[in-house]
Amino acid sequence: MLCLLSKSSMLKPKDATTTAAANDREQVGWFNADRFLAGLRRVNVFSGGFGSGKTEVAVNFALHLAEAGQEVRIADLDIVNPYFRSREARSLLRRHGVEVLAPGDELAGADLPIIQPEVKSELDSGQGFLVVDLGGDPVGARVMASLATGVAAAELTVFMVLNSRRPFTRDVAGAARLMLALEQSAQVPVTDLVVNSHLIDETTAAVIAEGIELAEAVSRATGRRVAFVAIERTMLSRFDAAACQYPVMVMDRYMLPPWLKPAARAQGPIGG
Repeated sequence: MLCLLSKSSMLKPKDATTTAAANDREQVGWFNADRFLAGLRRVNVFSGGFGSGKTEVAVNFALHLAEAGQEVRIADLDIVNPYFRSREARSLLRRHGVEVLAPGDELAGADLPIIQPEVKSELDSGQGFLVVDLGGDPVGARVMASLATGVAAAELTVFMVLNSRRPFTRDVAGAARLMLALEQSAQVPVTDLVVNSHLIDETTAAVIAEGIELAEAVSRATGRRVAFVAIERTMLSRFDAAACQYPVMVMDRYMLPPWLKPAARAQGPIGG
């Protein structure tokens, strides 16, 4: 895997090994992730079905990279879902130094298939890391087919975010069908799986464990690796992230429905 960091220390995660002594679980961003983060490719695409939580994962992934001092851009290519798009977190991302490639503020809420021309140039030869929030189904993934033609395979990772509690990805057969449909639409292969099994506020450690088990079965059936597990910060007291055999990314919840957005604005900045 291509490493694009000039110094390995540039992407030092706030891992369990560096935070346990301080008992600082409020700021930890990753567990067991040194090797995974050191091997990140330049372009990281997040795909998945509706309800997978791919946008939440993409936004938190970009924020953690920025928090580690990296140059990060996030491209909002979700032209399907008008509510849960990375552009909805534009202000938060900008505050943390993440450039957002999405329609301008005057069109931010428009339900239109608008793709910023900068996305193509960033995909082809941009600097730093590019995080791509792709559409939430095979129809939404089609935009990738015309944009990714100039991206070298060695610079591209395509994550499929997998939620075992969604009807179309609750078993191996369903997940494999969705993966194939996404690949055929986007014209790029899914390379990695992200476990994001949840029931929002009713998530339990058992639900996360169930998601890991499903991802492992999908990995065996398809040959894609399980890249990392995503959990909400509130789960740290119930799920032993440090003991997980996979990297674990800790998420704060930013993608909220419109009627809950005032609560989101009341949240402090990431890690604080």
